[in-house]
Amino acid sequence: MSIPCPRCQQALTPGAPSCAHCGASLLIEVDGAEPACAIHPTLRSLGTCDRCGAFACAMCLRVDSRGQVLCQNCHEREPDVLLPWDRREELGTFMAFWKTFVEVLLRPGSFSTVRAEGSVGSSLLFALLSSLPSSFVTGVTYLGLFSFMTQVFPVASTQPEVEQRFQWVGLATFAFCVLVIPPLTLVFTLLNAGVDHLFLRMGGITRDFAVTLRANALSQAPMVLGGVPIIGAQVAPFWVLVARVFAYRGLHRTTWGVAAVGALAAPLTFCMLCGGGYIALILLAVGRS
Repeated sequence: MSIPCPRCQQALTPGAPSCAHCGASLLIEVDGAEPACAIHPTLRSLGTCDRCGAFACAMCLRVDSRGQVLCQNCHEREPDVLLPWDRREELGTFMAFWKTFVEVLLRPGSFSTVRAEGSVGSSLLFALLSSLPSSFVTGVTYLGLFSFMTQVFPVASTQPEVEQRFQWVGLATFAFCVLVIPPLTLVFTLLNAGVDHLFLRMGGITRDFAVTLRANALSQAPMVLGGVPIIGAQVAPFWVLVARVFAYRGLHRTTWGVAAVGALAAPLTFCMLCGGGYIALILLAVGRS
């Protein structure tokens, strides 16, 4: 929202006491029937709050991280705490990721106080980094498994070409896990966030897709646990779902019910699609027999 200066009509900066273009004072006393500030009744209102509609003078106008013009009261009520991930330039990317991982893993309730907005690139980068440990460990596991198989099966020791084939399959699987799965994670993150956002909108949320994407990406922090052998891959997805409910509730400022529906929307949708596909194949096979 652009608010013009009463004197030069150039866009003014919310909260500034004077115009940056012409230097005129923006703290103008009320004269006649002009609207007055809700907090300072002697000062003329220069705009209204995008959230509550209250008249606000130059001292009371603020702008939030989404670019909305708010009155002083609404701005003070808006949670705007930065996560470590939002302070990458200060902390460094690795430390910012690690601190955010710990925050999401152990204190998911903090989503109710953090900034809701973030860039698409920032969200996707966090999702990519969250997928790397489990992808690498999975690749190493398969590489070791195929190397072990060359020692177990006698045919591999008597036929060098079979042993070489096992080794190539292991290397190909490792390369797929490390080089292909992380980019695929970004595709699935966008798809999942899109499905979730559709259900969240039906639940009444008003914030845009970038907020849902940020919540979805940040809630993937527990996927780092997938790098823990044996139990990590089983524990991580459930931890992600719990974190996602907290993230949707906190960043969208919605109810637990709406947040839970949003978090479960994508998994249930894809399960039904996959299950429906399998049932259709079975019915087709039965029908032909």
